[in-house]
Amino acid sequence: MPSNRVEDRLRPITPQLAWRVAVLGGIAFVLFGIVFFRLWYLQVLTGDTARVAASQNGRRTERIEAPRGDIVDRHANQLVRTKKAAVVQLVPSSLPERVLEDADNYRKALGEAESQRLAYERQYEALSRQLKDDGRKSTKAEERERRRLRKLGSTARKVPIPPIPTDEPGLTTLYRRISETIDIRPKTIHERVIRSIADTPYSNVTVRTDVPLAQFNYMRERPEYFKGVVVTKRYIREYPEGKLAAQLFGTVSEIGTEQMKLRRYKDVAQGTRIGQTGLEYSYDEYLRGRDGYTRLVVDAHGSRDDERKVSVVEPKQGQRLRLTIDMDLQRTGEQALAQAIQNSEYETRAGAFVAMDPRNGEVLAMGSAPSFDANWFAKPFTQQRYEYLTSNETDAPLLNRATESAYPSASTFKPVTALAALEEGLITPSRKINDPGHWEYGGREYQNAKEAVFGSINVGEALKVSSDIFFFKLGAQANDKGPIIQKWAERLGYGRKTGIDLPNEAAGLVPDSKWRNEAYAEYERCVEKNGLELRTTAALFECGGIERTWTGGDNVNLAVGQGDLQATPLQVAVAYAAFANGGTIVRPHLGKAVENANGVPLQEFRPKAKRKVKIPSRDRQVILEGLRSAAQGEGGTSADVWQGWPMDEFPVYGKTGTAERQPNPDQAWYACFVKDKGRPIVVVVTVEKGGFGAATAAPAARMMLSEWFDVSDREFHAGTSVTR
Repeated sequence: MPSNRVEDRLRPITPQLAWRVAVLGGIAFVLFGIVFFRLWYLQVLTGDTARVAASQNGRRTERIEAPRGDIVDRHANQLVRTKKAAVVQLVPSSLPERVLEDADNYRKALGEAESQRLAYERQYEALSRQLKDDGRKSTKAEERERRRLRKLGSTARKVPIPPIPTDEPGLTTLYRRISETIDIRPKTIHERVIRSIADTPYSNVTVRTDVPLAQFNYMRERPEYFKGVVVTKRYIREYPEGKLAAQLFGTVSEIGTEQMKLRRYKDVAQGTRIGQTGLEYSYDEYLRGRDGYTRLVVDAHGSRDDERKVSVVEPKQGQRLRLTIDMDLQRTGEQALAQAIQNSEYETRAGAFVAMDPRNGEVLAMGSAPSFDANWFAKPFTQQRYEYLTSNETDAPLLNRATESAYPSASTFKPVTALAALEEGLITPSRKINDPGHWEYGGREYQNAKEAVFGSINVGEALKVSSDIFFFKLGAQANDKGPIIQKWAERLGYGRKTGIDLPNEAAGLVPDSKWRNEAYAEYERCVEKNGLELRTTAALFECGGIERTWTGGDNVNLAVGQGDLQATPLQVAVAYAAFANGGTIVRPHLGKAVENANGVPLQEFRPKAKRKVKIPSRDRQVILEGLRSAAQGEGGTSADVWQGWPMDEFPVYGKTGTAERQPNPDQAWYACFVKDKGRPIVVVVTVEKGGFGAATAAPAARMMLSEWFDVSDREFHAGTSVTR
């Protein structure tokens, strides 16, 4: 009986319970299988790889920066070199969060300030354009408004740096220790921290370079007092010639996060310093070099053992870049431009020059004023220096006016108009047009400079004496036939980038009816959208200054290089090179070759010409004769400047230009070339607020040609000789 009762209490396993047990057992089996397979995979299939990885845990690889290649002129004279210097840096991640936020806010403020500056600049240009369209001088009120806008544009760029946080005693102590050690103010340290993090958030902040050895060793031996400070040696750029060609070289800094996404930097590691502007940017892949590395043994805490280096791969210096620049001609050009600015009867500081080989586009010299000492960029600079380099009040020394600034090129454009008129059948070489000194067209009165009267003259004579009335009339005739001047200007390189191996080149503008009419239609839409009235001050500031459609007067102004025409000095040089070489549109370039350290060429740069413009020899000869007479013939616009020049040996073909820049003083131009078989050259000089081209720009061009052809020379200014 008792046994029967026990059996009655043991219930049989139901099918549902059996199913659950089976499922749980299956899951356990699968999990066990996964673990078993993973262990088998790690130990059998990837065991060797794991063992290698484990062995590498005790090693660390440290990058050794490669020095950048030098930059030399065409004769191997050093222009840029690299030296090793002691530097003190701060690691951004070690700084308080408050500082990082301040830097981010500063970056945003800079962006807003730049937008505001551009708005003021547009308003300034719109007012200037309206005055030019109206053909009148500005009133006192308008001139005050122009000055106000220009000043606002300059001050908008000045964004204050956030002060040192007072609630961060650790930061204050660190700044004080650094200041006392390397003799730099805490305020300056903070300025550099904010600006650097705002520019490149993940790069170390360079506080000072060229730190004396004693201070360098002191900081390196006391890391506990300088937490977050990196004291090391790195390569910096050095410019033995100081200001010479300063705008050409450009800057170097660590690669940014966005730049690392670009195709051209696909193999560049974070922290690598690359060329950011100028030639450093254009030839970065050659100048950068190849980094080396050191493999070190580290302990379990990651501390390095300097005595146990596993291997060292030495860095390889970047290749040397040889330029087409001739250092002696460059130096003479900068001196000549400085003297031209000094000789101007107006207060001016700005100008530019270009010297180029018309056969192949090699740039022999290129300069811009005002300039600066290129060595400033080898070290961190203050807020005051930054503002000096970028402010309109100092005429923005960073700007390379030879390639980045476009202006009306005035009478230097007349050979283009002459060629268009000859090729399109408006005139023949012998056809004469009467120049009575003044002319009425479209309800406006036009006259020659200095109220000169030249009578009945042909195109060659018009180029010689620079008759405005002759070319005004050609502009009116051309307007009736369509954009023929524009077509030939664009063929000769105006209105498009030349393709020079420098970034930020300006394209310029060749105005035509399509451009102006479309811009006016956009202006009308803007006025209607904002509920404004046409041709009011509010509409002018809000919508710009294209306040009318194209008229024949626009083409009249274009014919003499005025109006809305915008050309860089380099574009003018390319066009004159085409007259000199028979129609080849060269591609200007500064890079001549990359070489090894011994000067052996590894790759030469010979860019192909952009195109060939067919210029009939008859018409080209007419233009050349006009340019020759302007420089050599009696009564030529620059003949006085070339008195005493050996024309039989080095014949000069040149054209002056005086661009009206109301309400500012006129801008001086001079463009010329010498067709010497061995050393042909094109020279273009412009001086903002320089007055007549023959008075300031032409004497500067003569100084440069004197250097190039080694002519014992005398300088001339306004017809008066001055012994050099």
